[in-house]
Amino acid sequence: MSTQRVAGFLLVSAAALAGCGSDTQPASPPSVSSPAPVSSPSPSPSPSSSSVAPPPSSGVAHPDGPLVAAQGTDLKSCRDGDCEVILKPKDKIAFEARLRVTYIAVDSVSDDGVTLSAALPSGARASFSGSAGRTNGISYTVSAVKEGKAVVKFTPEA
Repeated sequence: MSTQRVAGFLLVSAAALAGCGSDTQPASPPSVSSPAPVSSPSPSPSPSSSSVAPPPSSGVAHPDGPLVAAQGTDLKSCRDGDCEVILKPKDKIAFEARLRVTYIAVDSVSDDGVTLSAALPSGARASFSGSAGRTNGISYTVSAVKEGKAVVKFTPEA
């Protein structure tokens, strides 16, 4: 092949590739650049991850001074389901029928909370332990314990 033919072939090929005779611009070659840094979201710690803090303690205080409650030891003030009292084992609190709990008895008091038994209007009984819980229309939270007694706040459920 002659040099002219090769040069002509190359010129025609280049013109065809460049879109000669068309109104559109030739596609620009892909630019080579370094990829933008991709930030991935921080992984959520899994329960088995060592970065997870241990579960919180019961949240029950152990005061140096005497236990203090809004209604003291007046268990009758709890009838409407809204009170804060000091309880000890064998205490029994009666509630209004609308709360669907006949009474709650204190079985025991520990450093972590209380163990309570509830008598329900149906005749059924329920037992629950810890620093917080609920049964039918009553919820409770233990805020402090000392010497076998506990400060417990009862709240009626809506």
